[in-house]
Amino acid sequence: MRATGWSRVAGVLALVLVVAGCAGERLQTMLPRAADERLITGAGPGAGDYRLMVGDKVRVTQYDVASETNEYTIDPSGAIIVPPLAPVSVAGMTPAAAARLLEKRFTEGGLLRAPRITLEVTAYGPVFVLGEVSRPGEFSYKPGMSLLAAIASAGGYTYRADKSRVFIRRSGDKLETVYDLNADLVVLPGDVVRVPEIRF
Repeated sequence: MRATGWSRVAGVLALVLVVAGCAGERLQTMLPRAADERLITGAGPGAGDYRLMVGDKVRVTQYDVASETNEYTIDPSGAIIVPPLAPVSVAGMTPAAAARLLEKRFTEGGLLRAPRITLEVTAYGPVFVLGEVSRPGEFSYKPGMSLLAAIASAGGYTYRADKSRVFIRRSGDKLETVYDLNADLVVLPGDVVRVPEIRF
């Protein structure tokens, strides 16, 4: 009887360990990837460290004899075309770094002797919200925009929505990543947010 009792206890302990292991594995899948930790609120981009993305509209001002200001949209290749320069790839750079790159290109091309250029974002690329929301579609991004604000822009959840998780595909990524909605997330321009249907 004593041996049988210990066998039962050992069996229960083994079952608990298996369940805990499965729960840990599920939790790991639901948490953000290390590369996407900036999606956690508080780690989102500030005005100084925002990285330019496809679809952003930027204002470029050149200070020479007289100042000249023009607006450009970052094309699908991540570049802007500032005549007479060839396309300049700026996606992934901060606005300040992109301005310095433009100065370098003007200098190297012998077009300006000592250019002073500023670059600022005038409009951000959109955020796309799909799936189980009332009005799926394309929405304007605002700096520091939270995931819940993006979902609210799309009219909120439908009654079929799974409110425990969300799928996000970052600009330039081919695959979606699943996130636990217990985390407070921010979105970035170009993100495609998909709210799944709840599983019964």
